[in-house]
Amino acid sequence: MPSRSKRFALAAAGVLTICTLGALGSGFSIEADAGSPTITSNPAGPDVAEVAASQDVAAPFGGNCSEECETSLALLSDSDREGLIDLPSRVQRTLAAIGPIKGDGGTKAAAEVAMHLSDPNVEKAAALPGVEETLAAPFEAEGGDVDCTLRWFGFLDQPVRTVGTHRCRIGKAADGAVTIEKLTGERFLVHLAPLNDRFSAYLGRSFLPDQDERDYDLKSPVNAGNANFGNISGLATISGGQIALIGGSELGMSPPDDTFFSVLTLSGR
Repeated sequence: MPSRSKRFALAAAGVLTICTLGALGSGFSIEADAGSPTITSNPAGPDVAEVAASQDVAAPFGGNCSEECETSLALLSDSDREGLIDLPSRVQRTLAAIGPIKGDGGTKAAAEVAMHLSDPNVEKAAALPGVEETLAAPFEAEGGDVDCTLRWFGFLDQPVRTVGTHRCRIGKAADGAVTIEKLTGERFLVHLAPLNDRFSAYLGRSFLPDQDERDYDLKSPVNAGNANFGNISGLATISGGQIALIGGSELGMSPPDDTFFSVLTLSGR
């Protein structure tokens, strides 16, 4: 399995790694100046310990998890399910670890969407233009091919990294579930499963074009011959007319990094 330093060298050389995508805790705000706005910690917000305590694995998403939600969570492996429930805490840990974030509008909007995934005040106005006051689960989505941009937060010693813009396809599976497929670079295919009215789970697989493994598989979570690809899962939501896939872990990363999350944003149609 490649080391952390080798993985960074590959990414810098243009071999883009597909990460599973995570969520975020509240207690952060966007502050802007004329040059480059930053994301800073909100002293009035809960600390990491408080957020972690509130994310009880036995009561997912603050208790907002119906029987349908529990059925969707049951599709995941134990570790993936626990990771999904822990995503709000993971993102807050990440932002606390990396400090103020400077970036372009797309980067700030991606971070803002992740923040609102665990915002208890869902009616609170967003700080950034284009980010809706509330998030909506992508139960329905217009099909077709769109641009999609992947951003990493807390990767190695980089606070933020825009990995690249690619092409993604929004479609539907035979059972009617929304599907999202990354068509260029390193690939993935995920299906969306209902959790609540704010976000859905996504689960599927990442792969190279010549790899046959394309489905989430409890028995074989890692692709044969390449531990950088395999089962992926995370949270999906719509904000500002755009779907965002948010995840937390990096396949093939050694040692694992619990202060990392990523956001893949699909352009609106």
